[in-house]
Amino acid sequence: MSSLFSNDLSKYLDAHIMERHSIFKEMERFAAEKDFPIIGPQVGQLLYILTKISKANSVFEIGSGFGYSALWFALAMENNGRVICTEYNEDNIKRAQDYLHTVDTLRATIQFEKGNGIEILTASNNRYDIIFNDANKEDYPQVFEIARSKLKKNGLLISDNVLWHGQVTESRPDGKTAGVVEYNKAIFNSDDFFSSIIPIRDGVSVSIKLV
Repeated sequence: MSSLFSNDLSKYLDAHIMERHSIFKEMERFAAEKDFPIIGPQVGQLLYILTKISKANSVFEIGSGFGYSALWFALAMENNGRVICTEYNEDNIKRAQDYLHTVDTLRATIQFEKGNGIEILTASNNRYDIIFNDANKEDYPQVFEIARSKLKKNGLLISDNVLWHGQVTESRPDGKTAGVVEYNKAIFNSDDFFSSIIPIRDGVSVSIKLV
């Protein structure tokens, strides 16, 4: 996923990435080789900070790939934290487990559930400190409606790709772009949330649940 920034600014931001566990770099190399979309270290650092300052101890991910974002969450949690990952692809789940089993500093349990993340969240009886949304873009509005009842008060709804390569400004958006545009309208028009879009990489929205 390319950044919305110029190459020079992207390189500048990359030069200011904190030192991180070596497994991240291995995962990043694999993603680059396979052209597999991950949030990357710039957004990963943001997730780490948000997890720390909110003292989050339960995270639900919609769309987890091979566990890159889950690792950022898990490393930021206090003891006995829990990250629920959802993913369709068995190979991705297996790769994630292989990566994550090599990290001996985790203080959180990372649990993968195979299937549709929206359906799994809908069926869950739990409420979470953070819901991380990286679903199919057409499904973003549905994620918002479900997340409202699955977040704790002061919980965070975080979504990736909310600027969608800059296409959110187009007058005739395609289906994916329209889903992102509708989602952005929803988070800013809801009285239940206070939201902001952080223009890092492809845009990350952070919405805190007020009630």
